[in-house]
Amino acid sequence: MKLALIATYPPRECGIGTFSINLFNSMMVKNGNGELKDEGFVVALNDNDLTYEYPKEVKQTIRQEYQEDYLKAVKYINLSGADICILEHEFGIYGGQNGVYILPLLYRLEIPIVVTLHTILETPSYNEKIVLQQICKMACKIVVMSHKAIEFLTGIYQVPKEKIVFIEHGVPDIHFDSEKVKKEIKLYEKKVLLTFGFIGRNKGIETVIKALLRVIEKHPEVI
Repeated sequence: MKLALIATYPPRECGIGTFSINLFNSMMVKNGNGELKDEGFVVALNDNDLTYEYPKEVKQTIRQEYQEDYLKAVKYINLSGADICILEHEFGIYGGQNGVYILPLLYRLEIPIVVTLHTILETPSYNEKIVLQQICKMACKIVVMSHKAIEFLTGIYQVPKEKIVFIEHGVPDIHFDSEKVKKEIKLYEKKVLLTFGFIGRNKGIETVIKALLRVIEKHPEVI
């Protein structure tokens, strides 16, 4: 089976890109030299007119806000001999209002689509809801990583449950004693505020930092 993957991709710094390269490499068959066989390719999303030195599996690129790039990409996919297309979806990756530019590409695809949804909003705007509903209608399967996501999709977006597949987000299977670790790194009896993923301007981290001084006045155990 030949795979087409649409996503952000390293060296672009993006959490979805890291997920995508790990997914792609895990699904590709390698030859005797450890090199990937030509059984799949990537269509990578560029941001803000930036360009990247992509690895050889990236055969097409899409500039986020250029609708014509999406149409060129779907022509390439349809002529490539790919059997299935996987779309990694996250808000902010695709161009147009609420990522609407991805829809004409999906409408024109001539092969089945599997969509991985990385974020599902509990209170979407009208346009956010419509775009995600359209993506889900065109997908033959929708992959989510939490049971709450299934609840949101079926209850808020009216997605048939039989379309949804739950696959937990891959993490190393690390066994440790949490109480022991807290003592070792001096977090015992602390209230820890934690964020993860790439730091971005839209995550509000600076707001928390500014607020911490006043929080610590009342709750000195916060770190």
